[in-house]
Amino acid sequence: MQQLYLKRDIELPEDVTITLKDNVVTAEGAKGKLTRDFSDFDVELKKTKTKVNVKAYFINKKKKAKALALVGYIQNMIKGVTEGYIYKSKIVYSHFPITVEPDNKKKTVAIKNLYGGRKQINVPIIGEETTVKVEKDDVIIEGIDKQAVGQTTANMQEACRLRGKRRKDPETFLDGVWRWDRN
Repeated sequence: MQQLYLKRDIELPEDVTITLKDNVVTAEGAKGKLTRDFSDFDVELKKTKTKVNVKAYFINKKKKAKALALVGYIQNMIKGVTEGYIYKSKIVYSHFPITVEPDNKKKTVAIKNLYGGRKQINVPIIGEETTVKVEKDDVIIEGIDKQAVGQTTANMQEACRLRGKRRKDPETFLDGVWRWDRN
């Protein structure tokens, strides 16, 4: 049976300003400003003083999933501009010490000496406000956009994935940069 109506309300904190224009949502807070286009979502967005109303009509499973995902995206934007996101990764090696060198101006992270290799691996930093810093054996990825911070962390982890002859024995070769904490 098809559901006719879905409505969700998102509470707005006092220190966050949300503007809506043609399903383009802009959230502005203490940490910065995020803009996202939701024009491909078949929903109706309205803003009151303290809430954002998300409404979808004549929905099936796919429309319901998209509408609830949109609610999650807006909540992530609100949390990002107020608190921000921090993902922590650990540099793990057994024999060859790995060097991780972030360059926030060029938006790349250089991973050197992975498995004793001479080739440098360059990983892009996604997002304008995303920054990467290294403290001893920890790599800290910070930013206000949850998707950009998560994708940067995933790209670093994927760059260290086992390939070639080491692919078959992941228990012996644990070297890499692996995520261990997120806030």
